[in-house]
Amino acid sequence: MKKLVILLALVLALTSCQALAFNETGLPIVDETVTFTMLIDDSYTAEDHALMYDYLEEQTNVHVELMLFPYQTALERMNIMLSTGNYPDVIAGWLLGTKNILNEGMTDGIFLPLDELIDAYCPNITEVLDIPGVRASMTLPDGHIYSIPYVVGEPEATFKPYINQIWLENVGMDMPTTPEELKEVLIAFRDNDANGNGELDDEIPFSGDPNNLNLGMLAGWWGVDAFGGGDYPYFSMVDGKLLFGANTDEYRTFLEYFADLYAEGLVDPEIFTQDLETWKAKGKDDLYGVSIAYGPGDFISYYDKETEPELREKYGWNRFTVLPVLAGCENPIFHRNSYGVTLFRTQMAITNKCDEEKAGIILRWFDNLYTEENSRQSQSGLLGSKLEKIGDGVYRELDMSDWTEEQKTAQDWGHIFTQSMPRYYHDSVVLGFGAEEVELSMNDYCDEVYAPYLNDTFVKVWASDEADVARSSILTTDINTYVKTAMAQFISGEKELNDTTWAEYCAQLETYGLQELIEINCRTLGVEAY
Repeated sequence: MKKLVILLALVLALTSCQALAFNETGLPIVDETVTFTMLIDDSYTAEDHALMYDYLEEQTNVHVELMLFPYQTALERMNIMLSTGNYPDVIAGWLLGTKNILNEGMTDGIFLPLDELIDAYCPNITEVLDIPGVRASMTLPDGHIYSIPYVVGEPEATFKPYINQIWLENVGMDMPTTPEELKEVLIAFRDNDANGNGELDDEIPFSGDPNNLNLGMLAGWWGVDAFGGGDYPYFSMVDGKLLFGANTDEYRTFLEYFADLYAEGLVDPEIFTQDLETWKAKGKDDLYGVSIAYGPGDFISYYDKETEPELREKYGWNRFTVLPVLAGCENPIFHRNSYGVTLFRTQMAITNKCDEEKAGIILRWFDNLYTEENSRQSQSGLLGSKLEKIGDGVYRELDMSDWTEEQKTAQDWGHIFTQSMPRYYHDSVVLGFGAEEVELSMNDYCDEVYAPYLNDTFVKVWASDEADVARSSILTTDINTYVKTAMAQFISGEKELNDTTWAEYCAQLETYGLQELIEINCRTLGVEAY
């Protein structure tokens, strides 16, 4: 009965967004100062963050009373507060999880539904919700939004293979466009002194970041996405349906291709066993022809524009550039990691200690934080003291050569603001002092090259069936481990890949519960199996 009363009160309050005592647009938000309380986790004190919070208060006339503690302490306090009913206006940071939003929001009514207020008063938050996939990911099964999104710009395709441009020149080869052409290039790397150091047997034609190897994404050259990371490893969306890629004919073709490369001595013999530092060290010694990485800067230095201008002009960032998507079939694809942003969904909730008016004021305060300028300042320092704006989305650092250490500390990343707060970081960039030129980043360039081949990806969902969540976790772990182990065995030649061993591999996937996992994932995502 208590829950019903709370829910009815909320419905009545939030269905009449009229004549609220705050300014619906523009700044300040209120004519006389209003305070809201916020529990948040952070390693610093409220005084450490005073510069940015004071700046925002000057803009809005809204004062934030921070209840700020280290993570574990803040988490313990939150749990006590929620159980006793003595909680603040806002809970923010890394404290809340999916279960909190589902239980305290959708079920118990402690957290307010925010979607109607956002639509009415928050154009900047609305802009973020309209990014592909974001609104669907933020909306709970009851159709409401109980938290606001924290989004950070990221590449649409993250880990990719990069190829050594200087080695291509040294062996007189063009950029490969098919898997067959790539093999010929790798053979040339192996058989010639591609790195020009006078040794004929130290070149490693193909390697990869051991922490993010995900070789299965290269099955996309033959038309199937078998990326081994993310929430649904080896699954992909095809025509709106869910496909498990690691038992398909296309995936077998990928395995056969790389098994052949390995047998020919074209793949790093340590590719499945090396640690990160070993991989990086070999890259710094110029031993790689092709390597999978987030970016080549992970294993080789970028050319300096001042000291290496000719190399920078000729090759770009460094001697490596992205290997294009190779055409192993008529319609090759590549794994899409995102639609351009990383999404955190549970960074802030407004509690029912607030009436509609106060909830609207708080949301407008956050909406002001979502502007490009404020989001950038909250990360990189204040305009007029540390930064200047020189164009749309382009900022430049001011001369800080005479700053004291105290001044520098006050506006460094950790001190300037509570960094776990929801905001919107996307296209803006910060140039160094005196810099004028804005260059296309390596990842922006790669996204342009890969854009025609990127497939659909998953939107985050609120999995409310705890039994499904628990069972899915077990099945995913077992199947993911088996696929990775079998991949290494097939490619390295430890296990021969033939009709018999392939059938045994596929049968073992079923033994591990693949069909059950497909059914659970389809229920969770609300889709059909391919």
